[in-house]
Amino acid sequence: MSTISIINLNAVSIYLMEIDFSDLQTYESALNAKEKSRLKSIRHPEKKIEFAASRYLKHYLFGEANIEYNSTGAPEIENVGYISISHCSSHVVIAKCTEHLIGVDIEEIREKSVKTSPRFITENEKGFLDQKNEKDMSMLWSFKECLYKLSDRNQLLFQKDILVYKRDGRFYGSIQKTDGIYEYELHVENFKNILITFNSSNGKLLHEHSE
Repeated sequence: MSTISIINLNAVSIYLMEIDFSDLQTYESALNAKEKSRLKSIRHPEKKIEFAASRYLKHYLFGEANIEYNSTGAPEIENVGYISISHCSSHVVIAKCTEHLIGVDIEEIREKSVKTSPRFITENEKGFLDQKNEKDMSMLWSFKECLYKLSDRNQLLFQKDILVYKRDGRFYGSIQKTDGIYEYELHVENFKNILITFNSSNGKLLHEHSE
């Protein structure tokens, strides 16, 4: 099977697996009935194997149990805890946390992030990140994708509702939720040309929305 790398930080465990695009049959054989049914509905070849690989990794780690979603849309597995899944063109990653909601994102460091940065970077973020640097902009985009997964709201604006800042050498992010604005401590791991970002703490309520 593909090699699985493991990262542990606080209550969070990160599992990273390289996707073998010639091994769809092996991935598919590990899926349960519900997952196989969903796999059949996916037409795009790359999306198909990315889904199969992510569920294969889930099965290897946690068995055949289905991924369920709670009332706020957060994925979890019974007797395992909160999870989050992300993939890029070469790898799939699963984050697990038993103590709090977890969001994970995986991104390749790409020039495209510099070109698209005006859509998601704020003036404050320009103060500690280089807008012309591919790694900085890929990381910022990934942080915001990670934070987006922690909200219970849709259609959030990346320049208004999802903010990243740096304090005492550490990264933090704030995200709009239904009941207020929450802050999370963020962490990034660099794996070859890939960035893995996730929240390493539970959300702290900064500002409660008035009714």
